[in-house]
Amino acid sequence: MIRLPAGSPVSCHGLRLDAAASPLYTPCSVHVKYVFMTRYDSADSTADPSGTVGQTPRRAVPPAPFPLALTSPVPLYDQVREALQERIRSGEWRPGDRLPTIRELCLQYGVSRVTILQALDALTRAGLIGRRQGKGIFVTRPKIEQGPIALTSFTEDMERRGQVPATRVLELSRIPAPPHVAERLGLTVGQPVVVLRRLRLADGEPLALMTSHLPDHLFPGLADRTGPIDSLYRLLQEQYGVTPTTAIESYEPARLGAAEARLLGVRTGALAFSVERVARDQFGRLIEFTASLLRGDRHRVILELRRFGA
Repeated sequence: MIRLPAGSPVSCHGLRLDAAASPLYTPCSVHVKYVFMTRYDSADSTADPSGTVGQTPRRAVPPAPFPLALTSPVPLYDQVREALQERIRSGEWRPGDRLPTIRELCLQYGVSRVTILQALDALTRAGLIGRRQGKGIFVTRPKIEQGPIALTSFTEDMERRGQVPATRVLELSRIPAPPHVAERLGLTVGQPVVVLRRLRLADGEPLALMTSHLPDHLFPGLADRTGPIDSLYRLLQEQYGVTPTTAIESYEPARLGAAEARLLGVRTGALAFSVERVARDQFGRLIEFTASLLRGDRHRVILELRRFGA
């Protein structure tokens, strides 16, 4: 064992081990081992490919599909980050797949543990990977982006992204409008409204809980409907000739209670977006008030800002 002060670089047969600072690494000592062209991920440095000496290696580590340019001015950790990101982008690693271990990545790319950790840190900050305690590092699912886009339904959003939307109707009824609902829909308190509560899914994964209120007098028979309601906006257009044209949405952070978390498949207290939407139709009438809970780990809000007069 060779002991070095923190921050000291080590070179071995042209392989540079950078002891740079990292939030996941505290340098104290360095084990220098020879790395041969045929690399084996072994728990013991005395093991050989035949398994006749020392401990039998667990498995051969395949070479990296995107080799590094050692003479490039681009830092090695940035090259590794780009190489790993390309493997995700190309579909070699899909959402939910486990990445090779840090040791395996070190052997694949011929770089130090610190370099691999720096690359993984960058990918974690970008939201591309995440660590599961005791299980490893996994590719995360891309977040659903909400921003200044056309007024669409959940079904239309998912279809546009190439995902398969699904809906589970949890409640469909007619109730007297409570004060907060009456205020948003321009009704008198107690006036009948339709309540539609749904669990929304994409590719079988629950993403949102939506509770919609609509004026009952504008949509007669909706509360008594027995068939499926996948896209509410599509139904309003086809059955009632009503087209939602404008809406105002507000977003607030929230934590999920036990019941909501169970439906969304996350832990109690998980972060979520609490979203309220008030929509008008082509005649300017208030037609919908929807309160939604969106999984915080699967959604991201993007705002486009412009300076007036510029």
